[in-house]
Amino acid sequence: MTGTTAHLILAMAVFLVIHIVPSSALRGRLVVMMGQGGYLAFYSILSLAGIVWVVMAFNAAEFSGLLWYQPYIMNHVAALLILLGFILFIGGQTQPNPASVGQSVAAGDDPARGFMRITRHPFLVSVVLWATAHMLVRGDYNALIFFGGFLVLAAAGTLLIDAKRRKADPDGWARYSAVTSIIPFLAILQGRNRLVVSELGWWRLLLAVVVFIGFLHLHPIIMGVDPLP
Repeated sequence: MTGTTAHLILAMAVFLVIHIVPSSALRGRLVVMMGQGGYLAFYSILSLAGIVWVVMAFNAAEFSGLLWYQPYIMNHVAALLILLGFILFIGGQTQPNPASVGQSVAAGDDPARGFMRITRHPFLVSVVLWATAHMLVRGDYNALIFFGGFLVLAAAGTLLIDAKRRKADPDGWARYSAVTSIIPFLAILQGRNRLVVSELGWWRLLLAVVVFIGFLHLHPIIMGVDPLP
């Protein structure tokens, strides 16, 4: 079955199941059995093995036919989505985020600052943008399975994290979610928040652009495909 679309489907299904564990009752049982540190180590190894497997299965899968032919302009649309994804990823990883593990909603009148005003899940939204961009320019079945799997996982992750944080801190999360949104800029467009450019940090925006340009030029070497239009 190696090198087939069926193998890719199996790998992606296992990968998705692995990431359901932290949100299931099984997590508590594993923590009791292994301890918190043992569980985190076990889950990290399992996740790494899962992503290696699904990437290898995708790279090895034989061509499975096209679902659609994308217009040329989609190359530019995809590039813009990837750039926004890099901006959100870097911004979200370098600023406090109440939706992240070990962090909480800040006290005061302004619980969301910086990139959290744009989206309360910058990392997961960056994955959604990355997956969407690749699906726009790759119309084959294998790409739909591979990138679509990551899109579903990231999108579901935003809802699962919201549910966890709401349960752990109902009052704080209600105050935070009231001024934030999952969809980028939605809370701002709805008037529930505002964009404060000074909080984003020009160095973060510049770093995202530099990484994006580097990614474009290294992509043919690493992935074997030239993404430049």
